[in-house]
Amino acid sequence: DLACGVIAMKDSGKMDEKIIAVCKDDPNYNMYDDIAQLPSHTFEEMRHFFSVYKNLEGKETVVDELRDREAAREVIQKCLDAYIEKFCR
Repeated sequence: DLACGVIAMKDSGKMDEKIIAVCKDDPNYNMYDDIAQLPSHTFEEMRHFFSVYKNLEGKETVVDELRDREAAREVIQKCLDAYIEKFCR
């Protein structure tokens, strides 16, 4: 399981969750199982990126909260279920 957390945010006023995962083959990050374990500067870099990455499109984003590995799994499952419901039934 590579997902270690989720960043909940708003993109143009709509909820938009970003799954944060680590590469288990990367020795710089493979010891982290939960986003709370990441060095604080790493999370601050992610927070900054997600707060400005849509500026050139004239859209506003707001980073709301950081959630743990279990929350990431729940978001992934919710999205899988929605995909199956929409495209497979």
